[in-house]
Amino acid sequence: MALPEVLVHDLQSAGYYPQLTQGILADSLFGEPVLAHFVHIDTHVDIESIHRHVTAFVLTETRLLLAHVDDDPNAAPGSKPRAVTSSEDIELERLGTVMVGRTFADPAAFIPGDKPVEVSLTMSWGASRRIEAFPETCGDPECAADHGYGGSIFSEDVMLRVSAEAEGQAAVDRIAEFAGKLRAAVFHARLRSRR
Repeated sequence: MALPEVLVHDLQSAGYYPQLTQGILADSLFGEPVLAHFVHIDTHVDIESIHRHVTAFVLTETRLLLAHVDDDPNAAPGSKPRAVTSSEDIELERLGTVMVGRTFADPAAFIPGDKPVEVSLTMSWGASRRIEAFPETCGDPECAADHGYGGSIFSEDVMLRVSAEAEGQAAVDRIAEFAGKLRAAVFHARLRSRR
């Protein structure tokens, strides 16, 4: 399946194994047209190496498709680079959370149509959960009794933050547009499922 030219352009611009990412998307779309997309490249630097990965978020009429390409952390030293890929389909009505946060510069001078300088997009569908546990106490610093454990469970699937300062205003505009289309598609999918 041929991908839309603008999606191919964004994958090429990301510059991280674009043909591989295109292949994963083409194999995963099953003929559905792309309604919107966002390509996010991320780089992590540590003392010994640089790790990159790209995630393509693709919206269709029925689902959100995530295609991810990452450096293989287990590649043998001195060998050719290897990439690890994954793709996931999430039915739109399964998206429990689509939260969009926006940061505006100079809010006192805000007028309708002003663009945010940062956008965060949080999506949750129950694929992964994080548990934070901690020992309970009674408040007495001298108490040595076991008061058990407390904790919280957090749904944590995808959180994406794009800022004009780091990625440029054009990237912020693209994620804002994608987030708006995703929220609208999820809203309409939920309405259809209630009928």
